[in-house]
Amino acid sequence: MTATLRSVSLPVVDPDSIESAERADDVPYHVFLWNDPVTLMDVVVRVLKKIFGYGTEKAELLMLTAHREGKVIVWTGARDRARQFCLELGSHGLQATVARAS
Repeated sequence: MTATLRSVSLPVVDPDSIESAERADDVPYHVFLWNDPVTLMDVVVRVLKKIFGYGTEKAELLMLTAHREGKVIVWTGARDRARQFCLELGSHGLQATVARAS
């Protein structure tokens, strides 16, 4: 039995348009803070206040949500800034990730 090859026509996509679409400022990204059973709760609160400028009440709420639910969105916005926040959280020993908002 021989296989027959068929020509398939695919649309041409400009790679620059893909890059600009992915980097569009109107596409928000979430910064997730993950529960950390090792880091003390007051340290997490202090870091959230320092990095994001949150008040004590908001920082405590975010910390407790991560503690109880496993993760919490601590910030949403532009991709580059989200990446920077993620790196800053990591530099303080906290686990964080960035994901495109759905």
